[in-house]
Amino acid sequence: MENKTINQILIPMDFSETGLLAMEHGAFMARLFKANLYLLHVLEPVPFSFSLVGSDLIDRSTLESEMENNITNNLNLLAKKVAEKNDIQVIPLIARGRIVRAIEDASKEHKIDVIVMGTHGAKGFEEYFIGSNAHKTVTVSPCPVITIQTHTQHPGFNKIVMPIDNSLHSRQKVDTVIKIAKQYEASIHLLGLINMNEDINENKFNIKIDSVEKAIKNAKLPYVKKIVKGENIAVEVMKYSDEINADLIVIMTEHESNLTGMFLGGFAKQIVNHSRIPVMSIRPIEGNFAPNDQSSCGNPFG
Repeated sequence: MENKTINQILIPMDFSETGLLAMEHGAFMARLFKANLYLLHVLEPVPFSFSLVGSDLIDRSTLESEMENNITNNLNLLAKKVAEKNDIQVIPLIARGRIVRAIEDASKEHKIDVIVMGTHGAKGFEEYFIGSNAHKTVTVSPCPVITIQTHTQHPGFNKIVMPIDNSLHSRQKVDTVIKIAKQYEASIHLLGLINMNEDINENKFNIKIDSVEKAIKNAKLPYVKKIVKGENIAVEVMKYSDEINADLIVIMTEHESNLTGMFLGGFAKQIVNHSRIPVMSIRPIEGNFAPNDQSSCGNPFG
């Protein structure tokens, strides 16, 4: 890529296994794009007013101050280690408040291009009514979000799955996928999705797929094309991605087909919460349907 289009990468860091994996992915991307890497730890409110330690009562302000000093030291050490290892600039950030809001605020303040974050997914009651922090972040973030679970053990992308369904915004991801594939020297797996619960004109759908295929060919990238039918296209995407050992799925957010998975939630929610493979979620641009015509909002590769 001739022009560097990612300048600022944000990693929400909670020091968990998935958080550290996200950091590795983010550091790899920062090195690739010569970008700055921000490590953000969010101090949430302590849910109690005091704690009994031995015979001493420690009030909330003292406890929070000690926690903040501890975390600040650990975050600074981690930032220094990552910077030296990858020869990149790493900036540690501490914020107070709720996680999703703090991520959103930091993204705006530092003009973040991509967020890379770990997720434990969500299931049961949490998925039906609350959703994971990752899914909430995907929903509110103006920039692309890459979510990573513990199954991902190595940074970098070799096989990128690009699902294309019948929604108006589905093709908006094409230009981004092409540019990622070029930068990472990856192959693209174009997956046409026909939802059996929708009334689809298959001839028109095939024309749509052909136009995407043409864009990939013009970019001179290796690719594979496959059309699948199913009642739950989110499940079909994850199944196919597992079968080919893909290492990235690129989707639009909830504007993808949302008639699937009535009990599990919409297309994007299912994939973000359940995919074993990293997922890049991109917010669609209203009124813009062409495969290679995007503004920089929500698409730093544009």
